[in-house]
Amino acid sequence: MRATPAEDTLTVVMHMLLKQARHFMRMHATMENGVLLVAALIAASLLWNTVNSLQRNFQLQQQVDLTKQENELIALENDTLEFQKRYYQSSEYMELMAREKLNKIAPGERVIILPPAPEAEAERAARAPRQERTNFEQWLYFFFGEQKEQR
Repeated sequence: MRATPAEDTLTVVMHMLLKQARHFMRMHATMENGVLLVAALIAASLLWNTVNSLQRNFQLQQQVDLTKQENELIALENDTLEFQKRYYQSSEYMELMAREKLNKIAPGERVIILPPAPEAEAERAARAPRQERTNFEQWLYFFFGEQKEQR
């Protein structure tokens, strides 16, 4: 059985490609090129691992810095609470609270109790109409200050 012309052409093309591949392998697939390829793959792997390690170390350092800041903040809060505790336990604070809450006085002191301020006067002052100045009067006030009118 004879092959068709298309099959013959395909066979010829396949034979030529195999011949070119063998020639390429003979010319370029040397021991030197194989060693260079392996060395390039090892170098690429080392570079990739180095970059990954640097990135991981950077992220870990950021976490360490954040934790240090949080620890410093907590230490400051603890110091503040310790100072407050000592203040609240001090005799000065107890004396101040006794005066304020229990109306106690120190020896030799006199207490003066003032009547509450009249609310009517405060309301009157709030309701009193303010004299609005014109724009020109505001500029005069800005440059020369408050001056009594002279007649």
